[in-house]
Amino acid sequence: MTIAAAQLPTRNDARTMETRARLVDSTIDALIELGFAKTTGVEICRRSGLTRGALNHHFPDFADLLVDTLVELYTRLLAVKAVVDCGRLEAVLRASYERVIQPEFKAVIELWLASQNDPEFGSRLAAAIHENAPLFSPAMVLQLGEGFGVDQGVNQGVNHGVDEEGETLYYTMTETLIGIGLGRAVGRGESLAHEARVLGMLQSMARDYDQTLAKAAKNNPTLVKPQEQT
Repeated sequence: MTIAAAQLPTRNDARTMETRARLVDSTIDALIELGFAKTTGVEICRRSGLTRGALNHHFPDFADLLVDTLVELYTRLLAVKAVVDCGRLEAVLRASYERVIQPEFKAVIELWLASQNDPEFGSRLAAAIHENAPLFSPAMVLQLGEGFGVDQGVNQGVNHGVDEEGETLYYTMTETLIGIGLGRAVGRGESLAHEARVLGMLQSMARDYDQTLAKAAKNNPTLVKPQEQT
């Protein structure tokens, strides 16, 4: 057997991945529909059509299933993109908003809260956060700062054209969007009564800052521009 052949996934490997994916998918569905308290092993097995023995075989520690679930949720949310033609900060705002209104964001909130109330899960999640710090950052979920410079450069003393005002706007957007996501989670996914007004104000602030940043870059050719969002 060649090395290349030995590295190819076997049928058992594929079956294992499929089974684990079914368990994670069922956990996500339960978190969205029922919340963390009712996302039990019995419920996950019922939804996945698998036995409790299968669950225990693939995830002997229930906390490990929750961590894998959170990783999958982050991966799904980061895959959500918004096609926009506007300034950088406004583009980030729109893309981030599209993420917090996804049903999966409710599941993320459920796990965030659970990690604070469940010592075993909290301990396991803390280790995962340490190992995958960027992935488990709330700002990473929202992708605020990507292509904008905040946290990637400002706090490291690199001039990406983002001043204190831009940094404050960044954190304002982060906290507000997480709040919108939390409000929707409580309201079973329905938009908030004041959501459009709040989003409109954030959008106006982002546009104004984008225009200011563009003028500053035009007047100062040596200013390092942030990378465009991809």
